[in-house]
Amino acid sequence: MMQMTESSVGMPKAFRDEIANAGERVGQVLVSETELVRVWHISLAPGERLGFHRHELDYCWIALTSGRSRSMHSDGNTVVTDYRAGDCKVFAFAADEAMVHDLTNIGGTHLAFTTIEFKGSLRVGETSSFKAI
Repeated sequence: MMQMTESSVGMPKAFRDEIANAGERVGQVLVSETELVRVWHISLAPGERLGFHRHELDYCWIALTSGRSRSMHSDGNTVVTDYRAGDCKVFAFAADEAMVHDLTNIGGTHLAFTTIEFKGSLRVGETSSFKAI
């Protein structure tokens, strides 16, 4: 997986409005939800975009297909990422942190992900709602 960060020259008002109203629906289809996790699917055709959304829970994504995306973040930075099927990345947030971004398939192939949100903290020593099962 390769990432390149680009500075955004300016953000259209429509994007700023979308960021201000970003919801917690981090995928297109909620596949499963338990007291421990939420599992989402994302499936984007070339040129298709998943609008701005807010990540407040620790999560990971797994690329199901190879491809390329562009993600604009609420701070105006843009990240272009190339994926190989099976790539995975984990994100952990402090209690007062969140990430707002969108996702656009800028490649020539279908792009698919599974995203898993963890309802307890992944950070060692922080309060967690995870229970031993």
